[in-house]
Amino acid sequence: MDCWNFAEAVYRLGEGPTGTRPALVHDGDSIDYRELRRRSLGIGSFLDGLGLLAGAHVGHYMRNSNAYLETFVGAGLAGLSHVNVNYRYQDDELVELCNGLDIDVLIYDAPFADRVARIKPRLTRTRHFICVGGGGEDIDLAELYDHASQGFNPRTSSGDLVLIATGGTTGLPKGVQWRHEDIWRKQNVSTGVAMAPLGISEQPDSLAEHVANVARLPQAPPFLCLSPLMHGAGFLMAIMLLAQGVPVATLSGERFDPVRTVEAIAAQGIGMLVLVGDAFALPLLEVLEERPDEALLASLRMMVSSGASLSNACRDGLLRHQPELVVFDSLGSTETSGYAVCTPESGVFQPQPTTRVLDDELQPVEPGTDTIGMIYAGGYLPQGYYNAAEQTAETFVTIDGERMVRTGDRCTVRADGMLQLLGRDSTVVNTGGEKVYTVEVERVLLEHPAVDDVVVVGLPHPRFGKQVTAVIQPAGQAVLDNEALQSYARKKLADYKVPRKIYAIDSLCRAANGKPDYPFVVSYAESRLAEEL
Repeated sequence: MDCWNFAEAVYRLGEGPTGTRPALVHDGDSIDYRELRRRSLGIGSFLDGLGLLAGAHVGHYMRNSNAYLETFVGAGLAGLSHVNVNYRYQDDELVELCNGLDIDVLIYDAPFADRVARIKPRLTRTRHFICVGGGGEDIDLAELYDHASQGFNPRTSSGDLVLIATGGTTGLPKGVQWRHEDIWRKQNVSTGVAMAPLGISEQPDSLAEHVANVARLPQAPPFLCLSPLMHGAGFLMAIMLLAQGVPVATLSGERFDPVRTVEAIAAQGIGMLVLVGDAFALPLLEVLEERPDEALLASLRMMVSSGASLSNACRDGLLRHQPELVVFDSLGSTETSGYAVCTPESGVFQPQPTTRVLDDELQPVEPGTDTIGMIYAGGYLPQGYYNAAEQTAETFVTIDGERMVRTGDRCTVRADGMLQLLGRDSTVVNTGGEKVYTVEVERVLLEHPAVDDVVVVGLPHPRFGKQVTAVIQPAGQAVLDNEALQSYARKKLADYKVPRKIYAIDSLCRAANGKPDYPFVVSYAESRLAEEL
């Protein structure tokens, strides 16, 4: 049986005719597959010498850079498991993650050195530390590139695990355990996206055949990962494309910079990128509108939004600047990778063949009815959550003999089989006995020209239990007219879904991956409501 492992694939791409092709590009500086292979072998050799158990957990506490993927590949060559670490975490959160997911080795960026030094005495299992950039008490990652690798051979297998921490907004992060081969097959690495021009319909018999197929393709333009690699969406797409011979480009910086981004797209000839909804795309569009004659997106052919949908207005605006652009919204989660893709209509998705929509009695939802169902995802799936049997049993369920993921996403099924996404159970507002799915309300409000961004939450109401509340970041210098916004919403929504309260805010302070900071938004809305009482 062959080895379907991402680290092994990169290792082999670095030793053949593809070795001189660019693999990683950071701020315009690139290394080829041969150099990535050399660096990863050094990292893997060093880690192998630590005497860790097979599959031990290696934490990646880094912003986007070449080092993130170098260490992923290096750890993989040593048979160790990647664990992403959210770089926005404070001390207590970082300790909980490292201890809860049994991280043995923590690789961190130099700017985080002070925090790492503070928490070391509180870590129960983490005993080995590597610093990216050096300058501290721990070994510098660059010193490992030339680590003696004589006698070290990659210890890769299809069953090696990748852990992706998720769910921190609802409690302690859970470690989703994916086998390398299951990710590979789920993402159709050998047949899809960059491999599609070869017209291969079935996965090859061997990894060697896959590598040979990559060599048959011309050099691909770079893929720009705007989503943080420490989140599943960007990370999974990056390792897929890296295994397909596509250079993965990243940009430095603590915050998303739309000007720098469009200039990098033009300068580096970026062909594909991934971002998170309007939170990233709208600032890009604003720059493009200010510089319409520069053709800044001329090289771009595909844009993927994962984690949040693009509004119709934003999608149309991007297509005005690059008519050849293919824009995908991907509906999925860390537990599923993906289970539906976008259609030209905002909020409407085409389900994958392995996706089912079931009602509360686990019966299929009839297309064309108003029945609200739960989306269940099948096909290749993770093993479950690390050391969390009860949560695994709640999410990974068996229906009619098939193992599936209960996604938590609610939708209706149109007569044409398309899914009309309504939102997640965790964000439902129950008002007067009616369930309001916040995504549906947000989608409508985002179409209004005075709205730049919006998050809908539920606040207490003495009669109805909860009241639908919209916290809106106005577009430009717009002044919100609450009554006008409510009237606009009533044209497209049932009355009980229309926000009773609307509050303006300078910035919604979304996370680096574009996701809402619900505790912050709720606290702000509660304070505004208290002022009215």
